[in-house]
Amino acid sequence: MFFNDSDIKLDQIDSNSSRKVLAHSDNIMNARVYFKKATPNEEIKTHNHVHEQLTYVLKGSFKFAIHEDGQVKTQIVHVGDSIYFPSNVYHGCIPMEDGSELLDSFTPARADFLK
Repeated sequence: MFFNDSDIKLDQIDSNSSRKVLAHSDNIMNARVYFKKATPNEEIKTHNHVHEQLTYVLKGSFKFAIHEDGQVKTQIVHVGDSIYFPSNVYHGCIPMEDGSELLDSFTPARADFLK
């Protein structure tokens, strides 16, 4: 029921990002994602998954790409903005500011994040 931040492991995703899996059950999961450096000129790598996803910008700003109806739509989002990703929609982002952070919510929970 309770997930204390001091007890949660920080997982390294790649050289520029890390993640803490926060409160979760089999049906829902929150994860906080941390980005070290801004990469505004980097290509946005996209991915997809069966999980529905909500993303909330906690800190900084991001450029997001979403594949929809055969087109790639990009938009810059800032603190307080949120995004919904339906199941299997290709999406990705790059941080526009050093120290940017996201809160991601998934349903069902991402079992691959718990390994």
